[in-house]
Parts: sequence; C-alpha cells; structure tokens
Amino acid sequence: MLADPLSRRTFLAVSSTALGAAWLAADPALVRAALDHAARAARSPLSPGSPDPVPWDVLTPDQAADLDAIAAQIFPTDDTPGAREARVVTFLDRSLGTWAAQQREPLLHGLDELNGEVERRWPGTQRFANLAPERQLELLRAQEQTPFFQQMRFATLVGMFSLPPYGGNADKAGWRVIGFEDRYAWQPPFGDYDAEAARGGR
Repeated sequence: MLADPLSRRTFLAVSSTALGAAWLAADPALVRAALDHAARAARSPLSPGSPDPVPWDVLTPDQAADLDAIAAQIFPTDDTPGAREARVVTFLDRSLGTWAAQQREPLLHGLDELNGEVERRWPGTQRFANLAPERQLELLRAQEQTPFFQQMRFATLVGMFSLPPYGGNADKAGWRVIGFEDRYAWQPPFGDYDAEAARGGR
C-alpha cells in the first residue's frame, strides 16, 4: 500500500471480497452496539481542537493521534479523500470497543512497540504522531511485514469503505474514491450490456 499510490484502486477492487466477508462474520449484536456508538459520535464535533470533541471509547487521545497518523500514511490524501477525511480513527475506536474488542490488546501492544522504535531511532520524539511525515513513512516501510502493520492496513481499509454509521467512511469519502454510488434503485438503461434489451430486443 505504501509503494505505489497509483495502484491503490486496483488493490481495493481485489480486496473488496475479503473485506465484505469479514464484516459478514461479525456478531450482529456487537455491530448494533457499534452503530449506537457511532450515532452518538456523529452528533458531536470530531476535531480534537473543537470546544466539545468526541469522547474516545477505547483510545487515549495520544493513541488516537498515532493511529490516525498511521492510517493517513496507509491511505493518504491525494487528489481524492484519504483515511483522515474518512475518519478511520473513529471507526477504529468504535470497533475496538465493540465487535473487534478481541483485537484491542494486540493492536495497542503493537502500537506501544512501534512507539518504542520511534524513541530508539529518534530520542525525545516519544510518539509516532510527533514524527515528520517522511520519517513516519520510513518507519512504516520497515514495519510492513509485521502483524501490527498488517492489522492496521486491514482496519484502515475496512474503516474507509464500511457503511458510514460504523464510524468511518465519513460523508461517504471512501465510496467516492472507488466511484461507488449507494443508490437504492437504478433506472434503465444501465449500460452497453443491456442496450439490446433497451431497444426492445431488436
């Protein structure tokens, strides 16, 4: 994901089946709880600097800032929205407190280890979010094969393209990236493949 931003739409198209399967496997009761959390969050400002920022369910503000920075490197903003615009970190917080609670400990442990590496390489920096973007990218490239990075990449993609009520895909930003239109009904003609039917079979 970090190497070639021009190939990301191809990658996403290939990944969509696996992502959908993971969501179908989620416990409906836990998903419902996540939706309730996200609905409450949608009524509050999401900017950390706002007068009444959304409360984090699981993450500390520092952890949220780190995960937000990681997600933004995995799915950066270019000529289309990225993880920040889609508010992937809000999705992460809601899911780690509900249907993905079993993933909370390994994810946060991996984040602690990443921040330990930050401090070893750049003493005094303390946390990933404090690094300059080019150093963030350098460190993540060295982490691409770790379970933590793989977990974060998967979670970032799910947060980008899940239903907005789950907390991510804010304003349908992720769907706009892949050209998905969430219509409930489509009117003919649909395209070249049904042109003959549209002409009455002639």
